[in-house]
Amino acid sequence: MIDVTYRQLTGNGAENYERHFVPSIAIPVSAELLRTADLQPGARVLDVGCGTGLIARRAAEIVGQDGSVAGLDLSPDMIAVARSAPASDGAPIEWYEDDATVLPFPDGSFDVVLCQMALMFIEDRLAALHEMHRVLAPGGRVLITTPGPIQPAFELMEQAIVDHISPDLAGFVRMVFSLHDPEVHRTLLKDAGFEDPTTRIYTATFDLPAPAEFLWQYINLTPMAPFVANAPEPARDAMEAQVADTWAPYVRDGRTPIDQPMVLATGVRS
Repeated sequence: MIDVTYRQLTGNGAENYERHFVPSIAIPVSAELLRTADLQPGARVLDVGCGTGLIARRAAEIVGQDGSVAGLDLSPDMIAVARSAPASDGAPIEWYEDDATVLPFPDGSFDVVLCQMALMFIEDRLAALHEMHRVLAPGGRVLITTPGPIQPAFELMEQAIVDHISPDLAGFVRMVFSLHDPEVHRTLLKDAGFEDPTTRIYTATFDLPAPAEFLWQYINLTPMAPFVANAPEPARDAMEAQVADTWAPYVRDGRTPIDQPMVLATGVRS
């Protein structure tokens, strides 16, 4: 049984994440999150599951020198890449390699907590939300995004990985889309103590490269990379050929645009 999580991210995965995932996926997803957050100058912001730091850096630019920003992620490789990025002209950013279920901050430390495409990877989601609630000041807000239902193209990619590498790796792909029901978000936020939980669906358009190129970009920025690398070369070739064939209907002028529904959930600490 293969158990693949971001705790196992090694090698160049974080660098590949910053190079490929951030421009094509994280940035399109972030636009609506940041628009809805409506961050104000001087705000104190926490980015939970910050990855290589996109949201934290954008928040720092908005809140300015009078604000403060913290970015937290469980992966040391992600935090290392985040720390290596040039500092912005905005608020200074403090980076933390820590668990979202035990946040290293006093009660009431932040005005806004943001969590982009990370909550689905946290095993104890309610514990993480309780911690987000605890570190918010009264009247503070949490905003969370996760992918909505898996789209056909990603199902086809998952099938190619299952068919030629290992059925166990399907668990990682499915985990990405495991928190797709807005009602689950609403219940989690309510159970964590947030008032006025709201959820809605929006669409982010991913401008992905040609199918085979994206397949390898995706694999190499996830913890699946070493498992796929150890598969026999004919199996890897067959996986790539299957993705190239089944994704052909989605290709436009050499690129692969995918419209992905996203869940955006918000809550307020009383």
